[in-house]
Amino acid sequence: METKLIYLDNQYQKECDSTATWFEFTDLITDQTVFYPTSDGQPNDRGKVIIDGREYVIVDAWSDGDNVHLMSHDTFPSDTKGKKVHQILDWDVRYIHMRFRTALKIISGISYGLFGATTRINQTYDDQAWFDLEMDDISNEVVEKLFQEVNRVISSNVQPRFRYIKRDQFIHEEEMMKICKGRVPDLDNIRIMEIDGVPPQMEFGTNVSNTSEIGKVEYKTTLVKGKIGRRINITLTK
Repeated sequence: METKLIYLDNQYQKECDSTATWFEFTDLITDQTVFYPTSDGQPNDRGKVIIDGREYVIVDAWSDGDNVHLMSHDTFPSDTKGKKVHQILDWDVRYIHMRFRTALKIISGISYGLFGATTRINQTYDDQAWFDLEMDDISNEVVEKLFQEVNRVISSNVQPRFRYIKRDQFIHEEEMMKICKGRVPDLDNIRIMEIDGVPPQMEFGTNVSNTSEIGKVEYKTTLVKGKIGRRINITLTK
């Protein structure tokens, strides 16, 4: 049985009850989870689970493709399978990741919309994020124009919307395929994120419900990556 991913349906749910379906030492799988596993540049959620009144700190979460594994500091008891597991997120960690994640998706979409450029890779941390912008002749003026538009969209207070389409349909959507550079997961249904003023994109991360929650994106370019790419760090301010 696959782990149900509660965070895809309700990104603001901080706790849930679940049942342990498998465990081994410090590794636990439950039938459903609010914990986001490390994926696509977004780091895992942290928090704790409670089993029979005892708390276990969750320091990592990862996916094997079917199930989300919750990794604890401590070994789980030998009778854990079948037990009720109450999950609690470290909300401060989740929320900053949501703010950065939505900002990066806006940056990715606007980079393509304005310049036909793609963002090759991105990575989020607790206090900053970065991405590689791939395009010819990147100048300070180009970067400034990009972030002026990014912050304009953010300040317009729009709500991201989500829908699913079949994989076969997605791979025939030329613009979305260009933005993701043809890297499509082997899933029957692809989750699409839509924000007014931004080209639609594939998205399986956690995001804020209104762009006003992001704050203002501030940036600095830090490293030239070859002839057609530049790494750009971002931070968020309220």
